[in-house]
Amino acid sequence: MLEEVAVLLRFRVTNHASLRDEQELSLVASDRHPERAERELASGGHRVVPVAAIYGTNASGKSNVIDAIRWMRQAVLSSFRRWDPTGGVPRRPFALRRDVASSPTSFSVDFALNGVRHEFGFSVDDDRVTEEWLYHYPERKANRLYERRADSSVVFGRSLTGRKKIISELLRPNSLYLSVAAAQGHPQLSEVYRWFQTGLRLATDGNFRARLDHTVQLLLGGRQQVGPAPVMRLLQFADLGVSGLEVEEPDEAVVDDYERLTQAMREALGERVRVEAQGLHSVRVEHRTVEGVFPLDLGEESSGTRTWIGLMGPVLVALAQGAVLCVDELDARLHPYLVDALVGMFQSPDINRSGAQLIFSTHEAALLGRNVRTELFRDQVWFTEKDADTLATRLFPMTEFHVRDSLENLEKRYLAGRYGAVPYLDDDLMSEISEAVGGA
Repeated sequence: MLEEVAVLLRFRVTNHASLRDEQELSLVASDRHPERAERELASGGHRVVPVAAIYGTNASGKSNVIDAIRWMRQAVLSSFRRWDPTGGVPRRPFALRRDVASSPTSFSVDFALNGVRHEFGFSVDDDRVTEEWLYHYPERKANRLYERRADSSVVFGRSLTGRKKIISELLRPNSLYLSVAAAQGHPQLSEVYRWFQTGLRLATDGNFRARLDHTVQLLLGGRQQVGPAPVMRLLQFADLGVSGLEVEEPDEAVVDDYERLTQAMREALGERVRVEAQGLHSVRVEHRTVEGVFPLDLGEESSGTRTWIGLMGPVLVALAQGAVLCVDELDARLHPYLVDALVGMFQSPDINRSGAQLIFSTHEAALLGRNVRTELFRDQVWFTEKDADTLATRLFPMTEFHVRDSLENLEKRYLAGRYGAVPYLDDDLMSEISEAVGGA
């Protein structure tokens, strides 16, 4: 068994978007299945699953689970460098309550870094970070690295070395201690920061250009662990009628505009400002026919082709580096066969040899059926449902139900409403709509 690089065990969130009360997503295996790429931690005795699927109706909050992971990651990466020092915390609390401003939002995550379990978390209100903590478990017992308390004081454990007090002096009310420590090059805490930076990745509609840039970098040979060959294999595998990708260097005028914009922002906001250069390359998709090869602009391709190309980079990098990849609405604009194949890459012990994990939200019930290549087990399936009284989201696992893996048709039971998390369609309302339309 390979040593774990970045393995997610549990994620917890309270009071973010539709997630009012504490919700937990666990990737700790409850059953042993050697046919999937499980990872066993050297410390703690936990085994973790490679894939977790989140099902639910429209507006049930499943995308908010992915968004909560994204927000926590961005807070770690951006709170010190990019948040307005006097602008408070740009959080998204549960809005359907009377005490919104006084209710803190909390995030915590358990993960394994180089085989050692860590627990990191924090709470925020509209103005500041109210709590922050980091523990590790080198010998199965919690060992404090640091705790930040409500009065903004920071208490350190004996195992945390380095320039702790200097970092504390730079700490702002609305920045995380972990973010400041990484900016100052603290060796121990920078490793944890890098887990959020490279070990935890997101694929959402909002970061398509960044994901496309991952694919472009692979094609250009800019990633050491993954070259252009796997990208071309995935293009051919998808049967999209694509023979290749053509990447053009950005126009000199575009580069000049980018450099002028960067310089202007640095003069206005300081030398530490960074402007991302993603999306400067032009990507064209090549199609081979009997009459030759014809390149088309990416914008002329179908949404499914663009989605697949934008996912190839993050998927291949995650599999190579053993990272966690979170995808919102994996089935959107992709054929069920492609979704099945992509999930299977993470589930397969032969392909996923570095301990990568995939967390995704979906409506694709076929993944629970028997006519797919990839079998998801009960400890890999989660559901979201709205509470009728509060409209808050509840996240719960299939393991709450009595389910026998491989012996029951999970797809049929899910669509029949046996696990909840399916829409209630009122036939009486449909009759009223029919009458209204008929009488128009």
